[in-house]
Amino acid sequence: MDAFRCVLATAVAFGHAWALLIRDYQPSRSVAVDALYFAAGFAHASVILFFVLSGYWITKSVVGRVRAGWDWRLYLIDRLSRLMIVLVPALALSGLLDSIALYALNSPTHLGATDTFVLRTDVAANLQPEVLAGNLLFLQDILVRPYGSNGPLWSLAFEFWYYVWFPALLLSWRLRRPSLGLLALLFAFLTPYLALGFLSWLCGALLYFLEARLRSRAHLPLLRGLGPVLAAGALFAGVLFWGRTGDFSIEDPLLALAFAFFLLTLLLTNPRPVPGLRRLAAYGAAASFSLYATHFPLMAFATGLFLGAQRLAPTPAAIGLVGLTLAGSLAAAWLFSRLTEARTGTLRRTLRRMLVPPSARRRPSGSASASDGQND
Repeated sequence: MDAFRCVLATAVAFGHAWALLIRDYQPSRSVAVDALYFAAGFAHASVILFFVLSGYWITKSVVGRVRAGWDWRLYLIDRLSRLMIVLVPALALSGLLDSIALYALNSPTHLGATDTFVLRTDVAANLQPEVLAGNLLFLQDILVRPYGSNGPLWSLAFEFWYYVWFPALLLSWRLRRPSLGLLALLFAFLTPYLALGFLSWLCGALLYFLEARLRSRAHLPLLRGLGPVLAAGALFAGVLFWGRTGDFSIEDPLLALAFAFFLLTLLLTNPRPVPGLRRLAAYGAAASFSLYATHFPLMAFATGLFLGAQRLAPTPAAIGLVGLTLAGSLAAAWLFSRLTEARTGTLRRTLRRMLVPPSARRRPSGSASASDGQND
């Protein structure tokens, strides 16, 4: 799953680098160039697959905490620590780079001259204090725009409210009385796509419960061999590529369901790791969040340095520039993560000492403590 996080975050970053630097698709005689255009279109699907992974790990954490004795304070401290330690410096980085690009470089990219679909927004208006405040409250794409050029932050707001919705719903069902957290569901009426995304996120929750149910049945043998994995993988790939053939209102939850089924076969069969997978997993666990939160303002700034008012034709040199921009963003995110994500546990412990009475500080034994916030 950590390797998937690396691949998905990289797919998002590649799609954005391509759209920022390379002109819109025009028919060509190059299969390789057409394939790159096709691959660059998986950024949104990758975010949906992230929702599935998030749903799985958060459900595991929430169920464990409910069994051990639920405490909203501890839960929100853990969730907010995980998010804010990356979000706050990412917003500062976005504001700094966007301001330089707008007011010192007069970047055509930030001024909208390149007409790329990934940055059709008024960057200057998005740098206003009220927009910053809204992003700090996880209201981007709900009540305010994402801050500056950093459009990908929309999914971070969605994630936060799913973190509130799911335990509120689960507690209301288990305790047979409504939780105050259900009031957050009102945001679904303001942003219907927020509610639609929750269906995809819940596929991760479904994955958790199915896995637990199947593993708990001793008389039910675990799946054997690669056959089930290959069949589920083929189904997942089919839905993934089908989603690239048009704009379907149902494609996101279907894709999430197919991915959850594929992950279920992997969890139950436990196949041998593919060589090199551990390196991807190490990056995914340590820096995928940082990559997602920082790549766009970094890439937009680099594009403002490299590009005029016209995006580039997909020549080998231009494709190399995309690769260089992507590699630079991956490296920068790793360094960024060492100063942010790597210190999540320290921030959590500090906030617990400050905000939670000593008698309530014990971490619930059922939470995904092994990841210390990297997954849960």
